[in-house]
Amino acid sequence: MDWILVSLIAGLISAICWLIGDIFLVGFDLEEEKYNEFLKNTNIKNKKTTILMLSGSVPRLRFGALIANFSIPLMVTSVFALYKLASPSLWTAAAVALLGLGFSISPVAHVAFYYVGTLSKGLYKDYREGRPMSKSCEELVNEYVRFMDITWWAAIGITALGWILYTSLILLGKTSFSPLFGLLTPLIVSPMAGLLSAKFKLGRPYLNGAGFNVGLTAFFLSALIWYV
Repeated sequence: MDWILVSLIAGLISAICWLIGDIFLVGFDLEEEKYNEFLKNTNIKNKKTTILMLSGSVPRLRFGALIANFSIPLMVTSVFALYKLASPSLWTAAAVALLGLGFSISPVAHVAFYYVGTLSKGLYKDYREGRPMSKSCEELVNEYVRFMDITWWAAIGITALGWILYTSLILLGKTSFSPLFGLLTPLIVSPMAGLLSAKFKLGRPYLNGAGFNVGLTAFFLSALIWYV
């Protein structure tokens, strides 16, 4: 059994699941004008995040949260291939450890969007139907957004640091990959994907917020093609 191949396939499957998860959970355009009156009647602080998912159905948001969450064991499995394809060193161990940690804590940040989205939908439904909006629910939205920000930045920060180290190893010729392969890591591809989506509306609205997982999918697909 070629466990490196299995590990790369696992990474690709999980990356695709996370990309699909982003599309279903946050693949919407902000419609601030549409929800402007609703926002004026709330004490919610992060108004953009609050309205982002209002146009999505609850089953859609749920699917987007769960498909990513349940695939994370496959993503964690992918670090085996990354370790084996690099020269043994403390830097390799550090890069892989950071990636594994970042992957492991990312589901809670992703799922937090679901809770923010569904609770916001409940508040908007009350507003639309003329019922008084619960102040305690508004406070919960603020708390969920705060929780989401903490977990999201922690996951992104740790994962980004891992990719900085691993990309550096590739560029310095410390892995089995060609040094030019460093240009295909999420560290490079993800910002490019985000820029293309934001500035040129490529893939919008579905790829809004999906830049990182576009880069992750591109990396594991490229690595798998290179390996076989």
